[in-house]
Amino acid sequence: MRLAVFVGAVLWLAPVLTAGAFGLGLSLATAIAVGCACALGIAAWASRILSTTLASALQGDRTLAAVTMVIAAIAIVLIARESVYMADSTQPSYSILPGDPWRVEHSCMSAYFEAARFANAQTENLYDRNLYQPRHIGSLKVDAYHYPPPFLLVPSALRLITTDFFRLRALWFAIQAIVLAATMTGLCAWIGGRMGGIALIGSLFVLSTPTTIFALQMGNFQTTAMALGAIALIFLLSRRLWAGGPILAYVALSKIFPGVLVVYLLGARRWRAVASIMGAVLGLVALSVWFLGTQPMSAFLHHEVPEIVSGQAFPQSERPNVVESNQSFYGLTVRLRLLGASWLDQPTGLAGTSVYGLLIVLLAVYAGWKARIDLSSSAGRALLVQTAIALMTLASFRSPFVGGLYGMVSTLWLLTLLVAGSNDRKSAAGWLLALLVCSVGNGLTPSPTFPPTPFWLTASAAILIMAMGASLWAVVRSTADFPHREADNVTHSTH
Repeated sequence: MRLAVFVGAVLWLAPVLTAGAFGLGLSLATAIAVGCACALGIAAWASRILSTTLASALQGDRTLAAVTMVIAAIAIVLIARESVYMADSTQPSYSILPGDPWRVEHSCMSAYFEAARFANAQTENLYDRNLYQPRHIGSLKVDAYHYPPPFLLVPSALRLITTDFFRLRALWFAIQAIVLAATMTGLCAWIGGRMGGIALIGSLFVLSTPTTIFALQMGNFQTTAMALGAIALIFLLSRRLWAGGPILAYVALSKIFPGVLVVYLLGARRWRAVASIMGAVLGLVALSVWFLGTQPMSAFLHHEVPEIVSGQAFPQSERPNVVESNQSFYGLTVRLRLLGASWLDQPTGLAGTSVYGLLIVLLAVYAGWKARIDLSSSAGRALLVQTAIALMTLASFRSPFVGGLYGMVSTLWLLTLLVAGSNDRKSAAGWLLALLVCSVGNGLTPSPTFPPTPFWLTASAAILIMAMGASLWAVVRSTADFPHREADNVTHSTH
Protein backbone atom coordinates (compact mmCIF):
# COMPACT_ATOMS: atom_id res chain seq x y z
CA MET A 1 0.00 0.00 0.00
CA ARG A 2 2.69 2.48 0.99
CA LEU A 3 4.68 1.77 -2.17
CA ALA A 4 1.64 2.42 -4.35
CA VAL A 5 0.91 5.69 -2.55
CA PHE A 6 4.57 6.68 -2.84
CA VAL A 7 4.65 6.03 -6.59
CA GLY A 8 1.37 7.86 -7.15
CA ALA A 9 2.53 10.86 -5.13
CA VAL A 10 5.81 11.05 -7.04
CA LEU A 11 4.05 10.90 -10.40
CA TRP A 12 1.61 13.66 -9.39
CA LEU A 13 4.19 15.90 -7.73
CA ALA A 14 7.06 15.62 -10.24
CA PRO A 15 5.48 17.60 -13.13
CA VAL A 16 4.04 20.22 -10.78
CA LEU A 17 7.34 20.78 -9.00
CA THR A 18 9.17 20.78 -12.33
CA ALA A 19 6.93 23.61 -13.53
CA GLY A 20 7.61 25.46 -10.27
CA ALA A 21 11.36 24.97 -10.57
CA PHE A 22 11.20 26.24 -14.15
CA GLY A 23 9.34 29.28 -12.83
CA LEU A 24 12.26 29.93 -10.47
CA GLY A 25 14.45 30.51 -13.52
CA LEU A 26 16.13 27.12 -13.85
CA SER A 27 16.81 25.56 -17.22
CA LEU A 28 14.36 22.88 -18.31
CA ALA A 29 16.81 20.02 -17.66
CA THR A 30 17.71 21.34 -14.22
CA ALA A 31 14.06 22.00 -13.40
CA ILE A 32 13.17 18.39 -14.25
CA ALA A 33 15.98 17.08 -12.03
CA VAL A 34 15.05 19.35 -9.13
CA GLY A 35 11.33 18.65 -9.53
CA CYS A 36 11.83 14.88 -9.51
CA ALA A 37 14.21 15.00 -6.54
CA CYS A 38 11.81 17.12 -4.50
CA ALA A 39 8.90 14.87 -5.50
CA LEU A 40 10.78 11.82 -4.24
CA GLY A 41 11.57 13.49 -0.93
CA ILE A 42 8.04 14.79 -0.31
CA ALA A 43 6.43 11.50 -1.36
CA ALA A 44 8.73 9.51 0.94
CA TRP A 45 7.75 11.76 3.85
CA ALA A 46 4.00 11.85 3.15
CA SER A 47 3.38 8.31 1.94
CA ARG A 48 3.34 6.73 5.41
CA ILE A 49 0.51 8.79 6.85
CA LEU A 50 -1.42 8.86 3.56
CA SER A 51 -1.18 5.09 3.08
CA THR A 52 -2.38 4.55 6.66
CA THR A 53 -5.31 6.90 6.05
CA LEU A 54 -6.18 5.25 2.75
CA ALA A 55 -5.95 1.73 4.20
CA SER A 56 -8.58 2.59 6.80
CA ALA A 57 -11.05 3.22 3.96
CA LEU A 58 -10.13 0.34 1.64
CA GLN A 59 -10.02 -2.41 4.29
CA GLY A 60 -9.48 -5.12 1.68
CA ASP A 61 -12.19 -3.80 -0.68
CA ARG A 62 -10.68 -4.59 -4.08
CA THR A 63 -13.39 -2.79 -6.03
CA LEU A 64 -12.87 0.44 -4.12
CA ALA A 65 -9.11 0.00 -4.46
CA ALA A 66 -9.44 -0.36 -8.22
CA VAL A 67 -11.67 2.73 -8.43
CA THR A 68 -9.13 4.67 -6.38
CA MET A 69 -6.33 3.64 -8.71
CA VAL A 70 -8.30 4.76 -11.76
CA ILE A 71 -9.08 8.12 -10.15
CA ALA A 72 -5.44 8.60 -9.17
CA ALA A 73 -4.30 7.73 -12.69
CA ILE A 74 -6.65 10.32 -14.20
CA ALA A 75 -5.45 12.95 -11.72
CA ILE A 76 -1.80 12.20 -12.59
CA VAL A 77 -2.34 12.34 -16.36
CA LEU A 78 -4.33 15.60 -16.21
CA ILE A 79 -1.89 17.40 -13.91
CA ALA A 80 1.06 16.25 -16.01
CA ARG A 81 -0.54 17.61 -19.21
CA GLU A 82 -1.49 20.83 -17.47
CA SER A 83 2.03 21.29 -16.10
CA VAL A 84 3.39 21.31 -19.66
CA TYR A 85 1.02 24.13 -20.65
CA MET A 86 1.72 26.10 -17.49
CA ALA A 87 5.46 25.91 -18.12
CA ASP A 88 5.07 26.74 -21.82
CA SER A 89 2.08 28.84 -22.90
CA THR A 90 2.92 28.13 -26.55
CA GLN A 91 1.66 24.57 -26.05
CA PRO A 92 -2.14 25.10 -25.76
CA SER A 93 -2.78 21.52 -26.90
CA TYR A 94 -1.78 20.48 -23.37
CA SER A 95 -4.36 22.75 -21.72
CA ILE A 96 -7.43 21.18 -20.15
CA LEU A 97 -9.78 22.18 -23.00
CA PRO A 98 -7.61 23.05 -26.01
CA GLY A 99 -10.61 23.36 -28.33
CA ASP A 100 -12.12 26.29 -26.39
CA PRO A 101 -10.33 29.58 -27.21
CA TRP A 102 -11.76 31.41 -24.19
CA ARG A 103 -10.52 28.81 -21.73
CA VAL A 104 -7.14 28.51 -23.40
CA GLU A 105 -6.52 32.28 -23.23
CA HIS A 106 -8.06 33.19 -19.88
CA SER A 107 -5.64 33.94 -17.05
CA CYS A 108 -6.80 35.40 -13.72
CA MET A 109 -3.18 35.34 -12.59
CA SER A 110 -2.33 37.95 -15.23
CA ALA A 111 -4.29 40.51 -13.18
CA TYR A 112 -2.18 39.79 -10.09
CA PHE A 113 1.06 40.08 -12.04
CA GLU A 114 0.10 43.36 -13.68
CA ALA A 115 -1.41 44.87 -10.52
CA ALA A 116 1.81 44.17 -8.61
CA ARG A 117 3.75 45.81 -11.43
CA PHE A 118 1.48 48.86 -11.41
CA ALA A 119 1.67 49.10 -7.61
CA ASN A 120 5.46 48.96 -7.67
CA ALA A 121 5.44 51.67 -10.35
CA GLN A 122 3.17 53.79 -8.10
CA THR A 123 0.41 53.96 -10.71
CA GLU A 124 -2.27 56.41 -9.63
CA ASN A 125 -5.19 53.97 -9.90
CA LEU A 126 -4.23 50.34 -10.37
CA TYR A 127 -7.96 49.45 -10.44
CA ASP A 128 -8.52 51.30 -13.72
CA ARG A 129 -9.77 48.55 -16.06
CA ASN A 130 -8.27 50.36 -19.04
CA LEU A 131 -4.83 49.41 -17.74
CA TYR A 132 -5.66 45.74 -18.19
CA GLN A 133 -8.19 45.34 -20.99
CA PRO A 134 -8.18 44.75 -23.85
CA ARG A 135 -4.60 43.49 -23.69
CA HIS A 136 -2.64 40.29 -24.12
CA ILE A 137 0.63 39.01 -22.71
CA GLY A 138 1.74 36.63 -25.38
CA SER A 139 -1.31 34.49 -26.19
CA LEU A 140 -3.01 35.11 -22.81
CA LYS A 141 -5.65 37.74 -22.15
CA VAL A 142 -4.98 40.13 -19.29
CA ASP A 143 -7.71 40.10 -16.63
CA ALA A 144 -8.82 43.09 -14.54
CA TYR A 145 -7.70 43.38 -10.92
CA HIS A 146 -10.23 43.70 -8.06
CA TYR A 147 -8.63 42.53 -4.79
CA PRO A 148 -7.65 44.76 -1.84
CA PRO A 149 -4.02 46.00 -1.84
CA PRO A 150 -2.71 43.65 0.93
CA PHE A 151 -3.12 40.72 -1.45
CA LEU A 152 -0.36 42.19 -3.60
CA LEU A 153 2.23 41.55 -0.90
CA VAL A 154 2.68 37.98 -2.15
CA PRO A 155 2.72 38.71 -5.93
CA SER A 156 5.11 41.60 -5.25
CA ALA A 157 7.37 39.30 -3.24
CA LEU A 158 7.34 36.74 -6.07
CA ARG A 159 8.37 39.48 -8.49
CA LEU A 160 11.62 39.64 -6.53
CA ILE A 161 12.28 36.12 -7.84
CA THR A 162 11.32 36.85 -11.44
CA THR A 163 9.64 39.64 -13.36
CA ASP A 164 9.00 37.37 -16.34
CA PHE A 165 5.26 36.80 -16.55
CA PHE A 166 5.48 33.30 -17.96
CA ARG A 167 8.01 32.16 -15.37
CA LEU A 168 5.86 33.61 -12.61
CA ARG A 169 2.79 31.92 -14.09
CA ALA A 170 4.51 28.52 -13.83
CA LEU A 171 5.63 29.23 -10.26
CA TRP A 172 2.15 30.44 -9.24
CA PHE A 173 0.61 27.29 -10.70
CA ALA A 174 2.96 25.07 -8.70
CA ILE A 175 2.32 26.98 -5.47
CA GLN A 176 -1.45 26.79 -5.85
CA ALA A 177 -1.48 23.13 -6.87
CA ILE A 178 0.73 22.11 -3.94
CA VAL A 179 -1.24 24.17 -1.42
CA LEU A 180 -4.56 22.74 -2.59
CA ALA A 181 -3.40 19.11 -2.76
CA ALA A 182 -1.46 19.30 0.51
CA THR A 183 -4.40 20.88 2.33
CA MET A 184 -6.98 18.43 1.04
CA THR A 185 -4.90 15.33 1.74
CA GLY A 186 -3.47 16.68 4.99
CA LEU A 187 -6.90 17.44 6.40
CA CYS A 188 -8.01 13.91 5.49
CA ALA A 189 -5.10 12.55 7.54
CA TRP A 190 -6.08 14.94 10.37
CA ILE A 191 -9.68 13.70 10.25
CA GLY A 192 -8.39 10.13 10.43
CA GLY A 193 -10.27 6.83 10.61
CA ARG A 194 -12.49 5.51 7.84
CA MET A 195 -13.99 8.98 7.33
CA GLY A 196 -10.56 10.39 6.64
CA GLY A 197 -9.81 7.53 4.24
CA ILE A 198 -13.02 8.02 2.26
CA ALA A 199 -12.40 11.76 2.23
CA LEU A 200 -8.91 11.10 0.85
CA ILE A 201 -10.36 9.13 -2.06
CA GLY A 202 -12.79 12.00 -2.57
CA SER A 203 -9.88 14.47 -2.59
CA LEU A 204 -8.24 12.45 -5.36
CA PHE A 205 -11.50 12.66 -7.28
CA VAL A 206 -11.63 16.46 -6.91
CA LEU A 207 -8.03 16.71 -8.12
CA SER A 208 -8.96 14.60 -11.15
CA THR A 209 -11.81 16.82 -12.35
CA PRO A 210 -11.51 19.30 -15.24
CA THR A 211 -13.08 21.85 -12.87
CA THR A 212 -10.07 21.79 -10.55
CA ILE A 213 -7.49 21.52 -13.32
CA PHE A 214 -8.93 24.54 -15.10
CA ALA A 215 -9.08 26.50 -11.84
CA LEU A 216 -5.34 25.88 -11.48
CA GLN A 217 -4.81 26.80 -15.12
CA MET A 218 -6.53 30.16 -14.63
CA GLY A 219 -4.52 30.79 -11.47
CA ASN A 220 -7.43 32.35 -9.60
CA PHE A 221 -6.60 32.70 -5.90
CA GLN A 222 -10.00 31.41 -4.74
CA THR A 223 -8.99 27.75 -4.47
CA THR A 224 -5.96 28.67 -2.38
CA ALA A 225 -8.00 31.02 -0.21
CA MET A 226 -10.48 28.23 0.53
CA ALA A 227 -7.72 25.81 1.47
CA LEU A 228 -5.85 28.28 3.65
CA GLY A 229 -9.05 29.47 5.30
CA ALA A 230 -9.92 25.93 6.38
CA ILE A 231 -6.43 25.38 7.77
CA ALA A 232 -6.51 28.72 9.57
CA LEU A 233 -9.76 27.89 11.36
CA ILE A 234 -8.34 24.59 12.59
CA PHE A 235 -5.19 26.33 13.82
CA LEU A 236 -7.24 28.96 15.63
CA LEU A 237 -9.41 26.37 17.35
CA SER A 238 -6.26 24.48 18.33
CA ARG A 239 -4.72 27.51 20.04
CA ARG A 240 -2.15 27.90 17.29
CA LEU A 241 -2.98 31.58 17.07
CA TRP A 242 0.47 32.51 15.79
CA ALA A 243 -0.26 30.59 12.58
CA GLY A 244 -4.03 30.78 12.21
CA GLY A 245 -4.34 34.53 12.79
CA PRO A 246 -1.98 35.70 10.02
CA ILE A 247 -3.21 33.09 7.53
CA LEU A 248 -6.89 33.94 7.97
CA ALA A 249 -6.10 37.66 8.03
CA TYR A 250 -4.29 37.45 4.70
CA VAL A 251 -6.92 35.41 2.86
CA ALA A 252 -9.75 37.54 4.31
CA LEU A 253 -8.00 40.73 3.19
CA SER A 254 -7.34 39.16 -0.20
CA LYS A 255 -10.64 37.52 -1.15
CA ILE A 256 -13.02 38.99 1.47
CA PHE A 257 -15.26 35.90 1.70
CA PRO A 258 -12.97 33.99 4.12
CA GLY A 259 -13.80 36.79 6.56
CA VAL A 260 -17.00 34.87 7.26
CA LEU A 261 -14.85 32.59 9.45
CA VAL A 262 -14.00 35.62 11.60
CA VAL A 263 -17.74 36.15 12.03
CA TYR A 264 -18.06 32.47 12.99
CA LEU A 265 -15.36 32.91 15.64
CA LEU A 266 -17.10 36.01 16.97
CA GLY A 267 -20.30 34.01 17.32
CA ALA A 268 -18.32 31.28 19.10
CA ARG A 269 -16.91 33.91 21.52
CA ARG A 270 -13.33 33.01 20.62
CA TRP A 271 -12.00 36.42 21.58
CA ARG A 272 -8.30 35.53 21.60
CA ALA A 273 -8.57 34.04 18.13
CA VAL A 274 -10.37 37.13 16.83
CA ALA A 275 -7.80 39.39 18.49
CA SER A 276 -4.96 37.50 16.78
CA ILE A 277 -6.68 37.95 13.42
CA MET A 278 -7.30 41.66 13.98
CA GLY A 279 -3.70 42.17 15.01
CA ALA A 280 -2.53 40.41 11.86
CA VAL A 281 -4.94 42.49 9.74
CA LEU A 282 -3.45 45.70 11.11
CA GLY A 283 0.05 44.38 10.49
CA LEU A 284 -0.71 43.36 6.90
CA VAL A 285 -2.39 46.67 6.11
CA ALA A 286 0.60 48.49 7.56
CA LEU A 287 2.97 46.34 5.48
CA SER A 288 1.02 47.00 2.30
CA VAL A 289 1.11 50.75 2.95
CA TRP A 290 4.81 50.56 3.78
CA PHE A 291 5.80 48.66 0.64
CA LEU A 292 3.14 49.80 -1.84
CA GLY A 293 2.31 53.27 -0.58
CA THR A 294 -1.07 54.80 0.27
CA GLN A 295 -2.28 55.23 -3.30
CA PRO A 296 -3.45 51.61 -3.85
CA MET A 297 -5.52 51.69 -0.64
CA SER A 298 -7.00 55.06 -1.56
CA ALA A 299 -7.87 53.81 -5.05
CA PHE A 300 -9.45 50.67 -3.62
CA LEU A 301 -11.64 52.57 -1.15
CA HIS A 302 -12.66 55.43 -3.44
CA HIS A 303 -12.78 53.71 -6.83
CA GLU A 304 -13.04 49.94 -6.58
CA VAL A 305 -15.40 49.54 -3.61
CA PRO A 306 -18.10 51.83 -5.09
CA GLU A 307 -17.83 49.98 -8.41
CA ILE A 308 -18.14 46.59 -6.68
CA VAL A 309 -21.23 47.79 -4.81
CA SER A 310 -22.82 49.16 -7.98
CA GLY A 311 -21.85 46.17 -10.10
CA GLN A 312 -19.73 48.26 -12.47
CA ALA A 313 -16.58 46.41 -11.46
CA PHE A 314 -17.89 43.26 -13.14
CA PRO A 315 -19.55 44.33 -16.41
CA GLN A 316 -19.23 40.76 -17.67
CA SER A 317 -21.90 39.68 -15.19
CA GLU A 318 -24.51 41.36 -17.42
CA ARG A 319 -23.35 39.73 -20.66
CA PRO A 320 -25.64 36.90 -21.78
CA ASN A 321 -22.76 34.70 -22.96
CA VAL A 322 -21.11 34.91 -19.51
CA VAL A 323 -24.19 34.30 -17.35
CA GLU A 324 -24.01 30.50 -17.48
CA SER A 325 -20.49 30.66 -16.05
CA ASN A 326 -21.32 33.01 -13.16
CA GLN A 327 -21.60 30.91 -10.00
CA SER A 328 -22.85 33.67 -7.71
CA PHE A 329 -26.19 34.60 -6.19
CA TYR A 330 -26.34 37.64 -8.45
CA GLY A 331 -25.62 35.38 -11.43
CA LEU A 332 -28.70 33.39 -10.45
CA THR A 333 -30.86 36.54 -10.66
CA VAL A 334 -29.45 37.37 -14.11
CA ARG A 335 -30.26 33.84 -15.31
CA LEU A 336 -33.82 34.24 -14.12
CA ARG A 337 -34.03 37.61 -15.87
CA LEU A 338 -32.92 36.04 -19.17
CA LEU A 339 -35.41 33.22 -18.67
CA GLY A 340 -38.29 35.70 -18.45
CA ALA A 341 -38.29 37.28 -14.95
CA SER A 342 -37.95 40.80 -16.36
CA TRP A 343 -38.65 42.39 -12.95
CA LEU A 344 -35.24 41.09 -11.77
CA ASP A 345 -33.34 44.03 -13.21
CA GLN A 346 -29.82 44.92 -12.11
CA PRO A 347 -30.75 47.12 -9.09
CA THR A 348 -33.21 44.49 -7.82
CA GLY A 349 -30.68 41.70 -8.31
CA LEU A 350 -27.94 43.63 -6.51
CA ALA A 351 -30.29 44.48 -3.65
CA GLY A 352 -31.25 40.81 -3.34
CA THR A 353 -27.56 39.89 -3.35
CA SER A 354 -26.95 42.30 -0.46
CA VAL A 355 -29.77 40.69 1.50
CA TYR A 356 -28.26 37.28 0.74
CA GLY A 357 -24.90 38.45 2.06
CA LEU A 358 -26.48 39.70 5.28
CA LEU A 359 -28.24 36.37 5.80
CA ILE A 360 -24.93 34.51 5.40
CA VAL A 361 -23.33 36.75 8.03
CA LEU A 362 -26.20 36.02 10.42
CA LEU A 363 -25.92 32.31 9.64
CA ALA A 364 -22.20 32.40 10.49
CA VAL A 365 -22.92 34.11 13.82
CA TYR A 366 -25.59 31.54 14.63
CA ALA A 367 -23.39 28.61 13.61
CA GLY A 368 -20.55 29.85 15.77
CA TRP A 369 -22.85 30.52 18.72
CA LYS A 370 -24.54 27.12 18.65
CA ALA A 371 -21.77 24.76 17.54
CA ARG A 372 -19.64 22.94 20.12
CA ILE A 373 -18.00 20.38 17.89
CA ASP A 374 -16.09 17.55 19.56
CA LEU A 375 -12.72 17.53 17.83
CA SER A 376 -11.58 14.40 19.66
CA SER A 377 -13.47 12.26 17.14
CA SER A 378 -13.08 11.77 13.39
CA ALA A 379 -16.71 12.76 12.91
CA GLY A 380 -16.19 16.00 14.82
CA ARG A 381 -13.07 16.90 12.90
CA ALA A 382 -14.80 16.17 9.59
CA LEU A 383 -17.73 18.32 10.66
CA LEU A 384 -15.45 21.28 11.41
CA VAL A 385 -13.79 21.08 7.99
CA GLN A 386 -17.22 20.80 6.35
CA THR A 387 -18.44 23.86 8.25
CA ALA A 388 -15.42 25.95 7.30
CA ILE A 389 -15.69 25.10 3.60
CA ALA A 390 -19.48 25.48 3.54
CA LEU A 391 -19.42 28.93 5.17
CA MET A 392 -16.71 30.20 2.84
CA THR A 393 -18.52 28.77 -0.17
CA LEU A 394 -21.78 30.48 0.77
CA ALA A 395 -19.94 33.75 1.41
CA SER A 396 -18.15 33.53 -1.94
CA PHE A 397 -21.51 33.47 -3.72
CA ARG A 398 -22.11 37.00 -2.41
CA SER A 399 -19.72 38.43 -5.02
CA PRO A 400 -21.40 39.85 -8.14
CA PHE A 401 -19.25 37.50 -10.21
CA VAL A 402 -17.72 34.09 -9.44
CA GLY A 403 -16.12 32.16 -12.28
CA GLY A 404 -18.03 28.94 -12.79
CA LEU A 405 -15.08 26.57 -12.66
CA TYR A 406 -12.93 27.95 -9.86
CA GLY A 407 -16.09 28.81 -7.93
CA MET A 408 -17.23 25.18 -7.91
CA VAL A 409 -14.04 23.57 -6.56
CA SER A 410 -15.00 24.13 -2.92
CA THR A 411 -18.45 22.64 -3.50
CA LEU A 412 -16.92 19.48 -4.96
CA TRP A 413 -14.56 19.31 -1.98
CA LEU A 414 -17.44 19.76 0.45
CA LEU A 415 -19.52 17.06 -1.25
CA THR A 416 -16.69 14.53 -0.90
CA LEU A 417 -16.55 15.31 2.82
CA LEU A 418 -20.31 14.89 3.09
CA VAL A 419 -20.01 11.49 1.42
CA ALA A 420 -17.28 10.54 3.88
CA GLY A 421 -19.26 11.81 6.86
CA SER A 422 -22.51 10.06 5.97
CA ASN A 423 -24.00 7.78 8.61
CA ASP A 424 -25.63 5.36 6.17
CA ARG A 425 -25.35 4.19 2.59
CA LYS A 426 -28.49 6.01 1.47
CA SER A 427 -27.19 9.45 2.44
CA ALA A 428 -23.73 8.59 1.10
CA ALA A 429 -25.27 7.62 -2.25
CA GLY A 430 -27.26 10.85 -2.31
CA TRP A 431 -24.20 13.04 -1.72
CA LEU A 432 -22.21 10.97 -4.22
CA LEU A 433 -24.89 11.56 -6.84
CA ALA A 434 -24.80 15.31 -6.09
CA LEU A 435 -21.01 15.22 -6.44
CA LEU A 436 -21.23 13.57 -9.86
CA VAL A 437 -23.97 15.92 -11.06
CA CYS A 438 -22.06 19.03 -9.98
CA SER A 439 -18.71 17.86 -11.36
CA VAL A 440 -20.03 16.63 -14.71
CA GLY A 441 -22.59 19.42 -15.11
CA ASN A 442 -20.15 22.16 -14.23
CA GLY A 443 -17.50 20.69 -16.50
CA LEU A 444 -19.92 20.57 -19.43
CA THR A 445 -21.33 24.08 -18.92
CA PRO A 446 -20.34 26.13 -21.99
CA SER A 447 -17.75 28.88 -21.60
CA PRO A 448 -18.39 32.49 -22.71
CA THR A 449 -17.20 31.44 -26.18
CA PHE A 450 -20.73 30.16 -26.82
CA PRO A 451 -24.10 31.98 -26.70
CA PRO A 452 -26.49 31.08 -23.85
CA THR A 453 -29.29 28.59 -24.28
CA PRO A 454 -32.39 28.07 -22.12
CA PHE A 455 -31.20 24.57 -21.25
CA TRP A 456 -27.80 25.66 -19.91
CA LEU A 457 -29.23 28.72 -18.18
CA THR A 458 -31.57 26.38 -16.32
CA ALA A 459 -29.03 23.61 -15.78
CA SER A 460 -26.30 25.93 -14.48
CA ALA A 461 -28.84 27.58 -12.17
CA ALA A 462 -29.82 24.15 -10.82
CA ILE A 463 -26.15 23.30 -10.17
CA LEU A 464 -25.67 26.60 -8.32
CA ILE A 465 -28.79 26.02 -6.21
CA MET A 466 -27.55 22.51 -5.43
CA ALA A 467 -24.20 23.95 -4.33
CA MET A 468 -25.92 26.48 -2.10
CA GLY A 469 -28.19 23.84 -0.64
CA ALA A 470 -25.34 21.47 0.20
CA SER A 471 -23.38 24.24 1.91
CA LEU A 472 -26.42 25.46 3.84
CA TRP A 473 -27.19 21.91 4.98
CA ALA A 474 -23.62 21.40 6.18
CA VAL A 475 -23.66 24.59 8.26
CA VAL A 476 -27.07 23.91 9.79
CA ARG A 477 -26.03 20.34 10.59
CA SER A 478 -23.08 21.64 12.59
CA THR A 479 -25.47 23.30 15.02
CA ALA A 480 -27.71 20.36 15.88
CA ASP A 481 -27.93 16.61 16.38
CA PHE A 482 -24.25 16.15 17.10
CA PRO A 483 -22.27 15.40 20.26
CA HIS A 484 -21.25 18.64 21.95
CA ARG A 485 -18.79 19.75 24.54
CA GLU A 486 -18.31 22.87 26.54
CA ALA A 487 -16.35 25.58 24.72
CA ASP A 488 -13.23 25.18 26.82
CA ASN A 489 -13.14 21.41 26.22
CA VAL A 490 -13.28 21.79 22.44
CA THR A 491 -9.84 23.37 22.37
CA HIS A 492 -8.27 20.70 24.54
CA SER A 493 -9.71 17.95 22.39
CA THR A 494 -7.78 19.15 19.35
CA HIS A 495 -4.36 18.35 20.80
